Amino acid sequence: NAQTVFNFSDNLHSYKVTVDGVLLGDGVNYDCYIKSILIYTNENKLIQTIVPPVNSFFCSTPEKQLFLMNDINFDGLEDFMIIQFIPAAPNIPYFYWTFNQTSQQFQRDTILEEITSPTFNYNQKLITSFWRSGCCDHGESTYKYINRPLTLIEEDEILSNVENSKEQIITKKKLVNGEMKLVKRRVEKIKDEK
Repeated sequence: NAQTVFNFSDNLHSYKVTVDGVLLGDGVNYDCYIKSILIYTNENKLIQTIVPPVNSFFCSTPEKQLFLMNDINFDGLEDFMIIQFIPAAPNIPYFYWTFNQTSQQFQRDTILEEITSPTFNYNQKLITSFWRSGCCDHGESTYKYINRPLTLIEEDEILSNVENSKEQIITKKKLVNGEMKLVKRRVEKIKDEK
């Protein structure tokens, strides 16, 4: 198993991300994981070493998908995220670290870890998570920082109707006065796929 070091940088930091591989039980294929993340100032001074929780991904995963730099909490500073593991479904979970300007350190943000496959809308400062469960159930959840805690503000779901397999239930919930309220619900026939 060979270690590989990937280098990334933003306007404040450079990162040395060490990826290691583990030979799988078949004796042929490898599973990779991020072993460590060394964070340097742009003057090349080591300021932090992070050993992430157990993570796993295909060794063929492109490096730009392993270590993603984003301003994930919309404070104007670059943060980063790494893949937790590659699931069978498209709901990819991540580990997140946000930069704390006071301590000049990155802190793991476990609240964000509940969000899979996020997209970040920087204009509206929204995080959207798309999820799928099985063939027919899927949805989208939208979050916003309200007085700093990350808050679910909208949820759209399309679910199979357990009482009638030829129907699906489409709902929309929105945050109203601090509570998630059902604002739309309709039942539709599932279109035959031919």
